[in-house]
Amino acid sequence: MRERPLGIRLKIGLVSLGVALMTAGDGRPAEPVTGIGFLLVNPSALHRKVFKLEGVAKNVAVHSGNEVGTNQPLCGAEFELEDSSGTIAVVYRARCEVGGLRAAVVTERMRCVVEGHMEAPPTMIRTPDGKDLGVRIIAHTVTLVQ
Repeated sequence: MRERPLGIRLKIGLVSLGVALMTAGDGRPAEPVTGIGFLLVNPSALHRKVFKLEGVAKNVAVHSGNEVGTNQPLCGAEFELEDSSGTIAVVYRARCEVGGLRAAVVTERMRCVVEGHMEAPPTMIRTPDGKDLGVRIIAHTVTLVQ
């Protein structure tokens, strides 16, 4: 069996590397979108787990203020995210601008993708004014769906 010349082996290696890099993306598989109804079946079992949800924002209450300690401006909103299987509360707080990135502005009836972790402690926690915090998603990112 004949051995290929070094130039051809190098070209084949570079092409293989290029194909591998194009198909690999960032190395992580795309996370599937989870239906809200699935989260609400047994929320305590999903406490602190990260999910990707898609739906429509409703009852939006916009937040603004400054981060304690750094005095950096904070943006965000509390809203309900609704899909065909249910509705869940979402809390989204982020620095208004980090480098070139700007926090998403959530508006009423906006279709968006929310990535965040589930807050569903085994016992319900109440705020000092008696409000039940219940089940909610603490959003890490909110992205507008085009």
